[in-house]
Amino acid sequence: MRSLPATLPILFLCEICFLLGHGLIMTLLGVRMSLEGFPSQMAGLLMSSFSLGFVFGSYWLEKRIRSVGHIRVFAACAASLAVTAMLHGLWVNPWAWLVWRLLGGGATAGLLMVMESWVSGESTNDNRGRVLGWYMVISTMSLAGGQWMLNLADPGGQVLFSVVGMLFALSLVPLSIHRIHGPSRHHDIQPRKIRLSTLYRRAPVGLVGAFTGGLMVQAFFAMTPYYGQEIGLTTGQTARFMAITTLVALVAQWGLGRVSDRLDRRRVILWMAVVMTLTGGIMSAMADARFGVLLVLACAHTAMLHTLYSLSLAHTNDWLDPEEVVAANAKLMMWYGIGSVIGPFSASLVMQAAGPDGLWLFLGAAALALAVFVWLRLCGDRRSEGVAQEPFVAVPVMETPHFTELDPRLEPQQLELSFDDE
Repeated sequence: MRSLPATLPILFLCEICFLLGHGLIMTLLGVRMSLEGFPSQMAGLLMSSFSLGFVFGSYWLEKRIRSVGHIRVFAACAASLAVTAMLHGLWVNPWAWLVWRLLGGGATAGLLMVMESWVSGESTNDNRGRVLGWYMVISTMSLAGGQWMLNLADPGGQVLFSVVGMLFALSLVPLSIHRIHGPSRHHDIQPRKIRLSTLYRRAPVGLVGAFTGGLMVQAFFAMTPYYGQEIGLTTGQTARFMAITTLVALVAQWGLGRVSDRLDRRRVILWMAVVMTLTGGIMSAMADARFGVLLVLACAHTAMLHTLYSLSLAHTNDWLDPEEVVAANAKLMMWYGIGSVIGPFSASLVMQAAGPDGLWLFLGAAALALAVFVWLRLCGDRRSEGVAQEPFVAVPVMETPHFTELDPRLEPQQLELSFDDE
């Protein structure tokens, strides 16, 4: 940490407070909706509204950051999140919660954009990989820690919502007590545009994998706490379930990433989809199994699930020119965002029809559809057998388009020179 720019430890402290609060409210809402007797489709709609707000916030707040600066946008978003978090506890109404979730999604996108663009602006080609490693570890550990904090108080009361609000407010403190300016360097790269049809022809598995990743990841995070309460897990068991399955992602990404550097990434994605299909099917039939068995199966499932978007992104980048990376990654994120809006509500409809186990039926079915698609592409296209693959780069569970600038494979200075040459 000492070898990093002086501003980064301050930003990482802000990140820890923010993601502790985000991890807690994400799990708390699912549990509380079950306790309040909200139907599963309403729970899914509420969580989809968060993703919708996140998608819109990612694009609208970009202009605000450029016009008023990083610190002001960070302060506004953190304050908004603190207020909406406490409003959940003051006014328990599903339609009011839908509004708070929509606003919370936009504010969450704003905070992540500020942090990612700031961290990117303070990094260089020499230390970007190390910075990304710290960012990944801190974000995953903080998110899991927030989910574990569900044990601090009764989720049926207002205390935990107040704790979330305090954590969001505390994320402002490190920036406020230090004399600090915005990022010292900006990566204002003008990417070469790439059409969606061209991107699909180049890397169809990457595009479909990104959409499926958004569909499944957000359905899992949104509906698993609700599922846990419906099958009779205690609050402590639900908190451990969410925290441990999130931590698994940190190890799984690097492990599966190293494997994908040596094999055709499409084959790795295919086997991941097969594992998710099998574990999803088994989980849907084993709701009465012991907690330990459910946790092991869920870890096997989420190890693949949380790595899917990273591998889809890496596979897509293998087929791009350097000048196309930024624009293509933005399109992949757009499709991930579309999937994240559709996923929670779709999963809730299956749960409404099939019971709580419908969550795993939905996840298994989505994985099966991806497996069939990838298998058909492998049967009809052998191009990847000779492609020179770029090194895998892990991606956090939540990101915005600014995360592309942290990718160690992307060297902004060199990329700017290539535009000058053109």
